[in-house]
Amino acid sequence: MECAVVADHDYCSVPETAGLDMAAVKNEELQKEIELLHRELKELKMQATFELQRFAGSDDDIRFYTRFASYRHFMMFWGLIEPSVHKKIRKSRARAAERRNEPVSVVRPAHTSLQPIDELFLFLMYLAAGLKERDLANRFTIHQSTVSRILSSWTNYLYTLLGSVCIWMEKEDVKAQKFKEFPDTQVIVDCTELKCQTPSSLLLQSGMYSAYKSHCTMKGLIGMAPHGAVTFVSSLYERSVSDKELFRRSGLADLLTDDMGVMVDKGFLISDVVKCKVYCPPFLQKRSQMLAECVLQTQKIARLRVHVERVIRRVKENKLFDSVIPLSIAGSINEMYTVACLLVNYQNKPLVRAWAK
Repeated sequence: MECAVVADHDYCSVPETAGLDMAAVKNEELQKEIELLHRELKELKMQATFELQRFAGSDDDIRFYTRFASYRHFMMFWGLIEPSVHKKIRKSRARAAERRNEPVSVVRPAHTSLQPIDELFLFLMYLAAGLKERDLANRFTIHQSTVSRILSSWTNYLYTLLGSVCIWMEKEDVKAQKFKEFPDTQVIVDCTELKCQTPSSLLLQSGMYSAYKSHCTMKGLIGMAPHGAVTFVSSLYERSVSDKELFRRSGLADLLTDDMGVMVDKGFLISDVVKCKVYCPPFLQKRSQMLAECVLQTQKIARLRVHVERVIRRVKENKLFDSVIPLSIAGSINEMYTVACLLVNYQNKPLVRAWAK
């Protein structure tokens, strides 16, 4: 009977070096592939969620959606307001508390799926990009009523917070080299109009209709310091109010003293309203031709007044004001307009590079 010979196992044998090297290379390749898949998954998750962090690397997108010059500018502004964000109370819940006769101080903001910084991002998208509530609800995957509450609460919050900061400056703080021929100029003012939906009331239509724009409009006044900052914002009024009457109602005259000057356009006949000097392009009056010194004066004032027009253009770059404002937000449009004007001081670089310190 033949017996099979069984070879003893060599327990001291080791794999060949080439085999170990191939296994190490394959393991390294798998690790790199896993890291790549993790990055792709993270990017896909970020693309699926519409939030500020998604656009942190694109200043162009930040400017489109918020009007802030860059992501860095936006985060600097957020750093200024973040300490008080937790005190923000939603209008709807505050009103509900009033109906229940509860003190407003005990009301806490309702929970939403968005972080406060993304709520601010949503509000700025509504203001700057002019996106509709339904569109924002789809982008942020929240209910449209939640979007409405966020817009209401942030409008009220920023209007209160930014409005509490005194933007009117002392005479010594507003001087600029470009105004050396008008050294006592304190503020340059101009009016702007916003198109709004035609109201059903014929009385309101008559007060708001603009024959020049063939539309119903609201009218506001903006004041700019010689160094470029917005230092005065009026409320919005019906279109039928004249520039002089709007100036008088705005209360700006009360801030001007005898040693100050105000620069205006021809439509502002305010010499009898203010006690300070008024720099205004001269009128032709009864002369057949304007005098040479009057022409030079007009050109000098026009070159300087163009900067307040640039400030107004920055405000109206917010697409909400570039289109027809619906009557559904008429109750809060004055606050939104004021917030947009005040945000100009935080969003952009100086109008003229030479003005930057």
